[in-house]
Amino acid sequence: MHQRHSPEAIPKELPLCDGPKLHMFKHHASRIQWLERLGNDLDGTPAEGYVFRAKIKNRYYAVKVFKFHDPMSNDHFWEPLLGKGTPLETVSYYTDPFYAECRAYGRIHEAVKRGLLADVAIPCHGFVFLREQDEEILRDRNIDLELGNVDPQYQRSTVGGCRARAIVKDLASADTGVDGKSLQRVLLGIIALNRQRIYNMDIRLDNYRDGQIVDFGSSWTEPHILLDALDSEAAYDSRLADRTMFDEMVEDEEIPNPKKLKAVHPMKLRSQRA
Repeated sequence: MHQRHSPEAIPKELPLCDGPKLHMFKHHASRIQWLERLGNDLDGTPAEGYVFRAKIKNRYYAVKVFKFHDPMSNDHFWEPLLGKGTPLETVSYYTDPFYAECRAYGRIHEAVKRGLLADVAIPCHGFVFLREQDEEILRDRNIDLELGNVDPQYQRSTVGGCRARAIVKDLASADTGVDGKSLQRVLLGIIALNRQRIYNMDIRLDNYRDGQIVDFGSSWTEPHILLDALDSEAAYDSRLADRTMFDEMVEDEEIPNPKKLKAVHPMKLRSQRA
């Protein structure tokens, strides 16, 4: 039987490592009315979790419920960089999509308060650990958060134990909001994020709603132990990844580009690597 941690055991901010942190959702103890699933993968199995429209305290939100994350599932990537002795809890702070979103939105909130970012990401209202009745509702809807795929002893040792984790965001329309008119603003938003040392790592058309990035589950936010462990060229490529993906998105999706915007210039790239 999986052990459940009490609500009192959940910190007010996460993750418990250096760098930015996201706050707990202010209505974390309130009833959640679960409505329909959102997204374009309703017939498939999403990689990170499930997004629902939900009603909390008479307001509608988008609630992303995360699958449980096993750090050993990608040890082939992090172990050569960090070493076998790295605590799994530490690894999870930099590889778990839930913590990736917490760290990114923690930094975004800091930057918004300082007037350095605006309208780049769909607003986030904090994290919440689900109550048992919420988990039962999701199970009745055949939502599998894959707790059975994670080592029970490891999971019991983590923050929240075996409680499901979620992040609460604004609802957005189904429109990506990315077109020829908004393209320059979208690119400037990516550049502004990168200046705050947030790298979304998943720039694609389906990750935009109303011209703003909706998901940061793949993101890296500095300070980041994996980024620090890469060699200089790999680290440079990682910090440039969002701009590279922007150019690929424009080309692959055939988005009108009347200003011939280019996020990465090959000559400049070669000169910086030389």
